[in-house]
Parts: sequence; C-alpha cells; structure tokens
Amino acid sequence: MPTRTFLFAAATLLWAVPACCDEAAAAKRFAAAKGSEPELIAFLKGMPKGADLHNHVWGAVYGETILDIAVQRSFYFDPQTFALSTAPASGLLPASDLAKDRALSNKFLEAVSMRGGHPGESGHDHFFATFYKFIPAMDALGPDARLSEAIGRAKDQNVQYMELMEEVESGTVTEGLLKAPPAIDDMDQALAAVRKKFPALLADAAKYLDERDREVTRRLGLKAPITSVESPITIRYIFALPRTVPDPVFFALMAAGMELAAKERRVAAVNVLAPEDDPASRKSFDSQMRIIDFLWNKLGQPNMTLHAGELTLEISPLEPMRSRIRKTIELGHARRIGHGVSIAWEDDLPGLLREMKAKRVAVEINLSSNEGILKVSGDRHPFNLYRRAAVPLTLNTDDEGVNRSNLTMEYVKAARSFDLSYQDLKDLARNSLEYSFLPGASLYVDGDYRRLRPELAGVRHPGWGADAAARKLMSDSEKLRVQARLEQAFAEFEK
Repeated sequence: MPTRTFLFAAATLLWAVPACCDEAAAAKRFAAAKGSEPELIAFLKGMPKGADLHNHVWGAVYGETILDIAVQRSFYFDPQTFALSTAPASGLLPASDLAKDRALSNKFLEAVSMRGGHPGESGHDHFFATFYKFIPAMDALGPDARLSEAIGRAKDQNVQYMELMEEVESGTVTEGLLKAPPAIDDMDQALAAVRKKFPALLADAAKYLDERDREVTRRLGLKAPITSVESPITIRYIFALPRTVPDPVFFALMAAGMELAAKERRVAAVNVLAPEDDPASRKSFDSQMRIIDFLWNKLGQPNMTLHAGELTLEISPLEPMRSRIRKTIELGHARRIGHGVSIAWEDDLPGLLREMKAKRVAVEINLSSNEGILKVSGDRHPFNLYRRAAVPLTLNTDDEGVNRSNLTMEYVKAARSFDLSYQDLKDLARNSLEYSFLPGASLYVDGDYRRLRPELAGVRHPGWGADAAARKLMSDSEKLRVQARLEQAFAEFEK
C-alpha cells in the first residue's frame, strides 16, 4: 500500500509540475519585462486577457479611421472646432484638405481624441466634446465597420470575450419611444403602454443582430458567428441609453433595454451613458434610480451594469458622491459598476465595501480614461482601496480610440502603477470572465481560481482535451466554455 501511495503521489507531481513550472517561467519573464515599458508591452500583448467588459464602440474607433472616412465621403469640417459635416456651409472646408496638410490633419486627430494637449480646455470637457465632432463619420462607417475595428483589435491582443456598448436594433421602435414617451405619473400604466412595443422591438433586434453576426463574422474571417462561443472571440452587447434625457424618455428606453436584456440572448445587460456631472444627470439621478428599481422588478430582473462614481471634486460637489455608488447598487441593481472613482467619499465606506464584496459587485476599472478625463492615476486612484477590501476588479478600455489606448496598455498601466505580479494580472483576466454576464455555471468552485470543477481538472495543461463529462458541463454553460478557453490560452502562452 505505501508503494502504491508513493507511485500515485509521484505521478500526480509529474502531472502537475509542467503547468507550475511554465507559469513560474512566465512570471520570471514578466518580472524581467516590467522595468521597461516596450518589453512589458511585448509580453502583455500576447498574454490572454479574458474580457473587455466596458467598451463604448463609438469611442473605440481611432481618429485615423474617422479622418479616412471623412475624406472618402467628401465631408466638410469646421477649421475652428474640427467638427464634421456632410454638407457644405459658410466657413466649412472640404475634408480632402485634411489629407493634403499634415499640420491640419494632426490638429483634427487631436480634436477627435485625447491626443496632444488641449489649451484652455480640461481633459473632461475635451473628451466629451469629441463625440459630437465625429457623429457623421460614425454614421457613415456603420455598425459593421465600427464593430470590426474594435473586435479585430481585441482579437489580435488575445482577448476571448467582449461586452460592447453598441446599437442592438435598427432604431425604428426606440425612435418612436423617444418621440412619444408615456406619462409616468402612474408607472404601471406607463409600462403597459410601452409593453405594446415589445414584440416589434424584439423582432427588430433579432433581425438587426443576425445581420451583424453575418457581416462582422465575414469581415473578420471567422468560421463561427461572433456571438457564438465557437468563435475565438465571443461578443455580447449592452443596451445603453443616455442619463441626460427627461424622465419619461428615460423610462421608455430603460423598459426597452430591460426587455431586450431579458429576452434577447445576445443583449447581456443595460447601461446608462453621459457625464454624471451634467446638470440634467445630477438632478435626475434619484428619479432615474426609482425608475430602474420599478422596471427591474417588473421585467425579469435583467443584468445591470451602470456607470457610477465617475466623479471628483473638480467636477462635482461632495453631496452626490456621498451615495452615488451605494444607490446605484441598491436601487439600480447594478451587478457591476463602471469607474467607481469617487468611492472614498461614500458614507459608511467600510459598510459599502463589505456589501460589494458580499454581493460580488465588480468594478470596471478604466485607467486611461480616468487619467485623461479626471486626472486620477497612481495613488490618486482607488484601485488598491478596492483590492484591499476584496472587491472584484476588471480592466477595460472604455473608449480606446478616443483615449489612444487598448486593453494591452490598460494591463501595462495597472502592472506598473500598482506593482502587480503576473499572477495578479492572470486573476484580473479571470475576473473579467467570472463577472461577465455570460450565462451558466462557472469553471471555478465558489469563485476560487485555485479550485476547478473536477470534470475540467486538467484544463490548465497544454493539449488538454475534454472528455464526455467535461463536454457535457461545457455544453450547459457558455461562461464555463469561455473560461476553459482562457485557461487553455494561458497554457499555450506559458509553454
């Protein structure tokens, strides 16, 4: 018996050593690269990164793409603001001038992104102004080109999954809701009126997303639809609506988004856009949370991921920051929050952090965005505050085209700003799938990345193949399927 035990132990050790040693070797390479940004970029570009969960596709398109489409479509631009126009007007110049004049094209790229300096204008104001300048180009590009740029870039950086804030329907139904929202004095009656639009909304969204599946998959040269777990990078969408609209419009659009998130499998969640410090946003926040609370309980309790706490004292009074994140979680039912920069100003901070940990509310960290818009970076950022409280974090791009960044650079910034280890970065990548809205059971037991489901115990070894039990488990869970793909990607990366 002792001999059998020894042989079993030896066999187990031999089976486990390669993964351990490969990870250790990768950790050494990472540590050696960490002192040099170019070396760190080279290492992290190929490292599997799990998911990008906070990505505004309109903001993901680079200025060069915008410039090219403006020239190709013979647009016009304002030489003072560099805002684009599809029609000539007094004072506007043809966009073809941008292709002829390097200094002019540089100024255009700075106007539609965070590139360069912004004399007399804060990063916050400059960032939010960029979007109004390139609306005609985004319309001209269309969703397939926008998505192909964002998804293709992520795929090239070994990203396995994305949740993208992008249009999920043609607009036919939602435009009608915008023009004729219901009165919301009686929210039950208002919901009954909006419900009449739901069948048309769902049919329109299904047709629209089918088209995106076909066209974007074709453009990227993939064999399976981009929303399938068979694709090497799997996509889900987030329905997003502005927080700056009147409450009746907010109600109607929020109801539409929740219905889609509950009934259309490719729509993973609902989010709310626009600056939190905007006067309309600030004044309507409490009423909007009440609307969300009402609709969430009536419409199947769909996934919510909400921007919350993208504030500092420079752009906001203290009072909103005392409860912004707590109300977003408790009344807005957010399972994830975007940014969370103002967390330190929350009342009963220890209690809130304990609540976030217990409820497994993740924070979508956007380092480049927080630095450029809010001037928050390094020890001014609450990254370590969250980590010490065991609140789960993910790294994301936010608006990578406008910010002149990408997911690799977010990992680079995190590693160097907070002295993270290779294991820390692997866990952040795992977080991004564990706290994604992919349906199904997790690969990890009780959220512990050291404990894998027994059926997939060998998934961290190069060349692993799923047996019948593993295939059955994976077929029942899209989340587990993509998590297994991430672990296999790590095994290949570390070989």
